[in-house]
Amino acid sequence: MVEVGERRAWIIAALVDAKLDAILCSASTEVLLLTGYWPVMSSCVAIHTADGQVRLIVPKDEVEFAQKTSSARLIVYEPAGLNTLRSPLEQLRAPLQEALEDLGLQKSSIGLQLGEGVQPSSYSVAYQFRSSLVDMLRELVPEGSFKPCDGLLDSLKAVKTAGELALIEKACLVAAAAFVRAETIMTVGSRETDVAAAVQSAFDTTPSARHFERSYGYFFCMSGPNSAKACAAFARTRNRKLEMGDLVMIHCNTCADGYWTDITRTYTVGAPSDRHTEMREAIMQARAAGFNAIRPGVAGCDVDRAVRDVMKAHGLGDAFKHASGHGVGFAAANPNGVPRIHPLSRDVLQAGMTFNVEPAAYFDGYGGMRHCDVVAVTEDGVKVLTQF
Repeated sequence: MVEVGERRAWIIAALVDAKLDAILCSASTEVLLLTGYWPVMSSCVAIHTADGQVRLIVPKDEVEFAQKTSSARLIVYEPAGLNTLRSPLEQLRAPLQEALEDLGLQKSSIGLQLGEGVQPSSYSVAYQFRSSLVDMLRELVPEGSFKPCDGLLDSLKAVKTAGELALIEKACLVAAAAFVRAETIMTVGSRETDVAAAVQSAFDTTPSARHFERSYGYFFCMSGPNSAKACAAFARTRNRKLEMGDLVMIHCNTCADGYWTDITRTYTVGAPSDRHTEMREAIMQARAAGFNAIRPGVAGCDVDRAVRDVMKAHGLGDAFKHASGHGVGFAAANPNGVPRIHPLSRDVLQAGMTFNVEPAAYFDGYGGMRHCDVVAVTEDGVKVLTQF
């Protein structure tokens, strides 16, 4: 269970500053932020008040999980069952009214998540209340007022507590097992699907994940010319066979009880060529320059510049086709996650922020190389959470 005191204090301060009496969320990541519990099927509702009270409306099937990871007061309901054929929203009405009355929010100003955003998958399907939840709230709290609080939530997610940082670091260590396995299986004739399955299995079966309730992720293998396509917004494993001299990129997004990683390593089938060696030297120097630039008070664009300048100095500026990083932790593949390590980003680094640093070079028809780490900003610099 995450230590809630620090996070709760930050939420209270943010609500007071925003002149909100409470904040109410149903999206899984924001429920995790407010309560410490990451819902399975996104049919939970979390309410956090400006005086520090927290309620978690949770499906009966998920109570066991919620009790282990959250100190919020639980209100249990059944979204579905044999005794009724009502929607989860209809089933939610009574427990939601109970929570709102219990917290005295009938005439309050309540912050809601109303804007666009990214939600990592918590299960193969996720329930979405959408605007119908807002309509129900207006019925249940006719004298209340509702305000968008997406910016407030993004700011809160950007900085992690000590307990959250520890969980993200442990999630990175679990992912390491897959990359240790990857080093041994780069053989001519293996298919990308074979490699991806092998590293996925190593991750799924590592003993280091046993202290988490839920640990899973997505592993991708891209080889030869396919690795050049990894500059896209998403990764894709194909059936291509590995050939001698290929660059082979292994990318993953993994999670542990809702805390995410974003990691990439690149290997060579057989001995690396001179071109591979030059690319790797440039990328590792760019990585080091980025790390040296990270400290509280620095803008995201300055970290990107430090990385990008090294790539340009090696003649690889045009081959570095994306930003140098983005926020990681409450989500993985979110290019708008704060702080954005982007040429135009004015996001200011703070101690406790976590993000990735991913210098890379991509050449169409030939291959790509990327080295992506997860890092945390400390009071005096940076801590690399993926030192493997």
